[in-house]
Formats: sequence, structure tokens, C-alpha cells
Amino acid sequence: MVNGRRKLSSWRNIALHYHKTSSLVESGILAAVAVLFTLVGNYIPVLDLIVSILWPLPIILCGRRNGLKWSILCLLVTGCVVAVLLSPLQALTQCLILGLIGLFMGYAMRKQMTPVQTLLMGSLGALLSTVLSGLAAYFFMHVNVIEVFFQSIDESVSMSSEIFQTLGMGGFSETQLVQLKKMFELILPAGVLLSAPITAIANYWAARKILGRLGDYYPWFPPFALWKLPKWLLLPYGIGMMLIFFGQNYQDSLVYRGGYTLYMMMNMLLLVQGLCLIRWYVEYRHYPRILLPLSLLLTFTLPIASQLVVVLGAYEMVFDLRKIRKPGANKPE
Repeated sequence: MVNGRRKLSSWRNIALHYHKTSSLVESGILAAVAVLFTLVGNYIPVLDLIVSILWPLPIILCGRRNGLKWSILCLLVTGCVVAVLLSPLQALTQCLILGLIGLFMGYAMRKQMTPVQTLLMGSLGALLSTVLSGLAAYFFMHVNVIEVFFQSIDESVSMSSEIFQTLGMGGFSETQLVQLKKMFELILPAGVLLSAPITAIANYWAARKILGRLGDYYPWFPPFALWKLPKWLLLPYGIGMMLIFFGQNYQDSLVYRGGYTLYMMMNMLLLVQGLCLIRWYVEYRHYPRILLPLSLLLTFTLPIASQLVVVLGAYEMVFDLRKIRKPGANKPE
């Protein structure tokens, strides 16, 4: 009996040692991939955008397969190597800050959270990364990211105006330039907030594909036609419209800017809900399939068409046209 327990204990120790060795090897390989991503983004500017979006991918895979402890170690090793090869500032701004997305999503996938919960965790990590990146640039490099962004916008608009004048076309007037700048100032906060889930979705899609190749299946989102956003989103949508209405005479105030940001974000979510309803009618009510590409084309080219889709999404939230919001209603009738 004692010998049997000793053998069982020895086998457990061997299995634990093998697991640690396997986790160490995988973490080292993924850290090397993260370093390679950093070098590619640094020396090949054309791929910088793609690399910056998918950089957290090795950390996500490490967190999913080995746990949070190993993903943190993978991130620290990556930061140390990048600090030696490039610079400590590069390691801080790119590795330790962008790695938050990987830590959050890897933890969520390790805990077998739903795709929506994983997306929310990744979006939170992306937002924190954006804020920390701006703070790091300001305190360590004395660079105001927002001012640099608007300076680049001014230069781009000025160059476009000069090109139009060279071609014999009228350039932008001073009033138009001021209006464009104000428009970008209003759109910037909503754009930053909406970029977080886009980054999270891109990493989730890539991580799921790689995990599938490794035999580690992770679920995808429900069919697009069956997406159902919560009704309470109509409340912040209405609040945003009210803030815009009451602050329209003071467009530089925080009330107006906050209301516009809230309105833009909820408007995009309602737009998604409206497109879901159109796809549902095509797939489950067998409407002409031409409606799908036509609705997408009109939505992103005609403002009035996009607003109609938003109204359609709000109407579906209130009246449940697909009859899938009832408890236990997993499929449309």
C-alpha cells in the first residue's frame, strides 16, 4: 500500500515537472514571437499597423494554454529582450503597455469565459493600453499625443487644399478648416473607444484560429443574424441626444462633447443591431440576398440610409421583431 502511494506520488511529480517544462518551452517560443513582432514593426513601417494590432496575440496564447503566471513571465521576458535590442522606452511603451490586452484576454480565455465576456475583457485592456500609452509618451518623451494628432490632421488638410488648388479646384477656406478640426475633435474620443473592441475582435479571431490548429477549440460568436444587444442601450443613446440638444450653443463645453461621444458610440451599436435585423430577414425570412450588400453600401455611403438602419435597430430592440429576446427563445420562429 505504501509502495503504491509512493509510485503515485512519483508519477504526479513527473507529470508536474513535465507540465512546467512544457509551459516554459511554450512561453519561451511565444516570447520570441512577440520580440519578432516588435522588430518587424520597428524596421518595416508598412507592417507597423498590422503588428501593433496583433502584437498581444502571443501573450493571449500563452495565457490561454498555460495560465496568467506564465503569460506575465512571457511578457516580462519579451520586455527585457526588447529593451536590450532596441531601447528600454520601446519595451515600456510597446511591450508592457500593449501586453495588457494579451493578459486580459488570455486570462478570460483560460477561465472559459463566453466570447462576449472575452471581448469585453480585451476591450478593457485595449482602453487601458491606450491611456497608458498616451501617459507614457507625455511623461517619458514629453509628447502630447492629442496635439500631435491634430497637427498631423492640419498638415493633411493643408496638403489636400494645396493639391486641389494646383489642380484648378477650390481649396478649403479658413472657416472650413476650423469646422473640420472641430469635427475631428468631436469624433476622436468615440473613435478611440470604438477602436478598443475592434482590436480585441482581431486578436480573438487570430487566437481562435491558431488554437484550433493546436486542437484547442474555443467558441466563436453567435451568428450575426441572431445578435441581440440589450435594450438599456437606448437610455444612453437618448441621454446623448439630450446633452447635444442642450449644449448645442456651447459646443466647446464638456456637456456637448460628452453627449456627442455617447451619441456616436450608441449610434454605432444601434447601427450594428439594424444590420443584424436585415441579415435575419434575408437568412430566416428568405428576403432577396441583394439586400445584404446593398444595405452595407448605402449605410456607409449615405448618411440618411445609416440613420434609417439605426432607427431600424432601435425599433427591433423595443418590439423584438425576431422574437428571440424571450427567455428560452434560442431560435427564430
